[in-house]
Amino acid sequence: MKKTAFLFALLLCPLFLFGQSGAAESLDRMRQAIKAFGGYTASFTIASGEEQLLGSFAVEGERYRIELADVEVYGEATERYEVNKSRREVTILKTDTQSTDILSNPAHALELIGEEYRAVQLTETAAETTLSLGIDSSLRNAVRLAIDKRTNLPRLIVYLADGLELKIEIHAIKSLPSSLPKYDPSRYAEYELIDFR
Repeated sequence: MKKTAFLFALLLCPLFLFGQSGAAESLDRMRQAIKAFGGYTASFTIASGEEQLLGSFAVEGERYRIELADVEVYGEATERYEVNKSRREVTILKTDTQSTDILSNPAHALELIGEEYRAVQLTETAAETTLSLGIDSSLRNAVRLAIDKRTNLPRLIVYLADGLELKIEIHAIKSLPSSLPKYDPSRYAEYELIDFR
């Protein structure tokens, strides 16, 4: 019995290593495709449970902008400005430069995702490659990533954290048509300012 289990493990090992190697190559191609844009913009649908929201984000160097429902986020190298139009509030936070979450810092999320997590290729078809990126040995904290093989761009990102699932379906990624606007405090002069820096 032990001998059979050992032989089975030997057979699986090359497949597992190939999965890791293929995943690393897919992630590298994705990073190179995104880097080639310079500045870029992306439209997406975010879903958690039954709720769905349409949104977009744009990236130019260290700066980014996120639009989602009544919220606009302007991110820079050191500060993040969250504008809540319905509450008429602006919250200032420190930028999380190490985040691999698109909604926390899209400027670096896609380039850091392969460094923060151990990547394994799950499936591959003619259209896409699906990866599992685990932060630990459990599946409670992980990311599933689907990459379009034709463009090498991400198509779907699923964040799993402590049993909760957040899906981000990316509809299109395009070159930024013009320079990304900076946060302009004069536009929100009448908003309440909350500073958590």
